[in-house]
Amino acid sequence: MMDYLLNLPLHQYINIGLLLGSTVLCCLLIIIGAALQLLHRARTTAPLPHIYRFNGSGFPNIIDESYTFIFTIFFAFISLGNVFSEPEELSATDAWLSAFTTLLIYAPMALRYISLPPQQQGTPFMRDLGLALLTLVAIYFSLGILDAGHVIEHIIQLTDAPSLQSVSQEMTAAKDPTTLAALCFSAIIVAPIMEEVVFRGFLYNTLRQRAGIPSAILASSLFFSAIHTSLAQSLPLFIFACAQCLLYEKSNSLRAPIITHMLFNTVTTIFLLFQFS
Repeated sequence: MMDYLLNLPLHQYINIGLLLGSTVLCCLLIIIGAALQLLHRARTTAPLPHIYRFNGSGFPNIIDESYTFIFTIFFAFISLGNVFSEPEELSATDAWLSAFTTLLIYAPMALRYISLPPQQQGTPFMRDLGLALLTLVAIYFSLGILDAGHVIEHIIQLTDAPSLQSVSQEMTAAKDPTTLAALCFSAIIVAPIMEEVVFRGFLYNTLRQRAGIPSAILASSLFFSAIHTSLAQSLPLFIFACAQCLLYEKSNSLRAPIITHMLFNTVTTIFLLFQFS
């Protein structure tokens, strides 16, 4: 095991560092934020200003925060395991099993989120769609700047990192249409909904309440990019996550970020299938 760790490529060491560092940062912000607010509460009788994302709801409360804290560590361990595994061609059964396992892992958070009281003044769908499309344009504009500056190419050259995430490599290696359908279902439907619930709905909201908006955006976005364990794509994913947090603040719901995430993953999937077909 020690020989294996010593012989890891440079990009994997950086992936591990980013993953552990972002996990510790998120956990510390939650713990320190809670401690500071308890100290403030002990020194003054004035109530703390709570940040509620839903009318009539104290979300996230201590139970939600504790669950988010535990899930963050759990998710970090799962991602750490991905660092030590090589992408391989999946069977159709394995691909569909992976998709439904992901649904089961995220299900408690998703059920909790949809159980919250709805907003009294919901935003129109067309407004959310417009915000989602504007955010998507802004994301691609930012990625275009990275591409023009050859930033990702330099990262790949310096660290010998793969240009694609493991899931993208699995998708390009898939030969069976059933396997490909499962991977597309996971990328276009499962991931956008469940990841937005977890990373913007729970983690961002918890950090937002404990550490404020700027720290919440940076910490949750860093963790989001790190758990994908793809150094070449870490900066694009970080930019994407920051944009999603800002979109969430602007729309005051997860609907617009989910739309953006679905569209982004759909375009990426189509590009991969055509490029490597």
